[in-house]
Amino acid sequence: MGSSLATGAGDVMKLGRQFLPSRQQVIYGYTDKMLNETAMNANSFAMHVAEQYFAMTAPHRHDKKAVPLRLGHGDDLADALKSNGQALRRYMDGKVKTLPADLEDAWVLSLPEPYRSDCERDLAARRGLLPIRLSLIAADADTAGIGVLMTEFGSLVSALTPATADGVIDERDRPHAKTIIDRCNDVVIAALTIQRRFVALLGGGA
Repeated sequence: MGSSLATGAGDVMKLGRQFLPSRQQVIYGYTDKMLNETAMNANSFAMHVAEQYFAMTAPHRHDKKAVPLRLGHGDDLADALKSNGQALRRYMDGKVKTLPADLEDAWVLSLPEPYRSDCERDLAARRGLLPIRLSLIAADADTAGIGVLMTEFGSLVSALTPATADGVIDERDRPHAKTIIDRCNDVVIAALTIQRRFVALLGGGA
């Protein structure tokens, strides 16, 4: 009986265990959402990914078998667009099982906002982290950063409104919880990004 009970308890533990989706599932999910909600199509997005991949990956690390993307110019551009789009769909359809690390970086960086930030936040949250953007060396970087903070705060207020309209946070607000948590994290990320600039100003390092 002891053996039987132990097996039963183990089965219960296995049934109660929840696993995270893979990193590539998170990335593909946001990519699919972006393609459905914007005017971007798979071919043009795949070309952005290809350009990002070749721009950030050293030539000796290019692997045509693992990353079958290519750049195109002139008459070859249409063929490159089609080829890259097909490669992208093979990853998203699961025909290619593994997303190489170098390509993952290029893929996420190619996502337009807000999909990129949302994807980076979810990927970082898997390890209990928040993605804090490094300050860019650009004349409008500080102004843009403050603008992002204001935008994220506005999004948080909008997300909170339906949940706090009755002055009580209870079980009825569960449908709003995930969005509110995400928007809170976005505000924290934006605020810490701005904070880094003032820490640097006081000589505390970037």
